[in-house]
Amino acid sequence: MHQTIEKTIARKFHWLLLASLALLISACAGQKTKEQPEKPGSTVENNAPQTVVEFTQWNLKGKLGVRSPKENGSANLAWLQGGAENFRLHLSGPLGAGTTIITGSAGGVSLVRGGQPPIYARNPAELTQEALGWPLPAREMFYWVRGLPAPGAKNGEQRNAQGQLQSLQQSGWALTFSDYRSEGSFMLPARIKAQTNGPAGPVLVTLVIKDWGL
Repeated sequence: MHQTIEKTIARKFHWLLLASLALLISACAGQKTKEQPEKPGSTVENNAPQTVVEFTQWNLKGKLGVRSPKENGSANLAWLQGGAENFRLHLSGPLGAGTTIITGSAGGVSLVRGGQPPIYARNPAELTQEALGWPLPAREMFYWVRGLPAPGAKNGEQRNAQGQLQSLQQSGWALTFSDYRSEGSFMLPARIKAQTNGPAGPVLVTLVIKDWGL
């Protein structure tokens, strides 16, 4: 008699356990189904630039070469860009005479070279022409470095079969773009050459990009 009662209790406990497990699995499945739609809408993916035009923040490293009547050399370049207006260019090496830092914002541009007092101006090209003896069009380079024409008048725009910008004349500069490489979801030029006739004679600026911090 006691064995029968025990078997009955055991059987009821067994079915109760199975029912509890079934309810738990059903609840977990329902919760998982509700959570799945949230994944595509994550904050990181929503904030990521979808086009190269939206790509306005980076930490770029490369080399900058300059040939002009007053300068002939190269420097390591660290370029921090925080949106369309804010940037910081750090030149180190012979061309930068040790260290040159160019900082830009909506209010203007400043340049610090070595231990000298900072110099201020509204236009980066005018500032570098005065301080370094050659112009650096940092405002336009914000677009050129992404393989885009800068706003304003342009001539001689040529693109390859993939639609990548190959040459351009803009803001007094003749530019060539080459060595496009895949960086994240974008194809970006790794080498840009820019030529202009400055007040003291012809100037050639070559930017070789070695690393993009997207």
